[in-house]
Amino acid sequence: MRRRALLSLGLTAATAGCFGFGSGCPRSATLELAPVSDANVADAESDSPDSLSPPEHGAIDAARRDDPATMWTVADPFSSVEYVVADGTYYAVDTSVESTVERPGYALELDTDAATADGAARTVTFDDLPAVDRAALFAALGYPSTRELARFERANAISIGGTLAYPSDDAESRSDLVPSPSYDVLRIAGRDFRLTVGERRAVTVERLRVTLRSVATTPDAFAAHVYERFGVDLDERDLSPEQRDIVETAIDEGYDECAPYSDSFADVQQRLGGVGGSGDSYDYANYDDDWYAVDLFEAVA
Repeated sequence: MRRRALLSLGLTAATAGCFGFGSGCPRSATLELAPVSDANVADAESDSPDSLSPPEHGAIDAARRDDPATMWTVADPFSSVEYVVADGTYYAVDTSVESTVERPGYALELDTDAATADGAARTVTFDDLPAVDRAALFAALGYPSTRELARFERANAISIGGTLAYPSDDAESRSDLVPSPSYDVLRIAGRDFRLTVGERRAVTVERLRVTLRSVATTPDAFAAHVYERFGVDLDERDLSPEQRDIVETAIDEGYDECAPYSDSFADVQQRLGGVGGSGDSYDYANYDDDWYAVDLFEAVA
C-alpha cells in the first residue's frame, strides 16, 4: 500500500486557517498530526498478497516457498508495494533486474465507447486469453490491484494506453493479441473495452527477480520497523516552548501559517523533512511518547 495511507488529505485545512483572511495570504503551510495505533500503521503500510495483481501474487507465493520468483515485464511491478503480510509475517519486497532483452513492443489502446455494444464484435474475456497475453496485459496496465480492477465496473468512461511485449518469439507466437488481434473487444472485470493494437517499436523487456525479507512477526514489531524507517522522534529534538505549542496545536486542530513563516514553524518543518519535496520527509512523528501520522503541505492561493 502506498505510504501515507492513513492520511486524509485536502485543502480544507489550509482554507480554514490563514487563507480565511483573504488575499493577504498568497502562500501557507499546514501541519496536521493524527494519532495512530501500531495496528493502524501495520495495516496501512502492508498489503495482503490477495490484493495484488495475479503476477505479483504468484511471485510472492513463489518467493515464500523459496522457489525461483521471476517476472518478465516492461513495467514496474510492486511500484506501490513495499511490504506484504502473509500468515502473520511481514516481509519487505525487493526486486532486481537479472537480464534484459530487446523485443518488439506493440502500442495498446483500450477504450470504453458505444462501439463495444456492437453485437458482431469478436469478444473475449480476460481470463480466456492465453497466459502469455494475460501476463503482457498486466504489465501493459501497470499491474492493477484487485481494488483498481473493481473500479473498472464503476467508472463512466475509461481510456487506457500501454505497450504489449513478450519475452521471446515462442511466447509471442502463442499470443491472440499480436501482431494482429483475434478480437475486437476485451472484457475486463465485467467491463467491455474496444481493443486496438497499433504501432510496433523496439522495447526493453526485463527479467526481474523478486525476493522477500522478513522484518517482523507481529503488528507491533512491524510498526516499530516502520517508525524506525519513516518516523522522527520529536521528543529527542529539544523543542522550544513555541515549537511545542505548534506541535500540540497541529495535534488538536491543525496548525498553519502564512509565508514568510516564523522561525519556530520553519524549524518544525525542517525537523519533519520540509514541504514541497525539499527533503526526505517523515510520515510519522513521536511526541510525548505517542505516534502521529504527519501531514505537512504547502498551498498557494
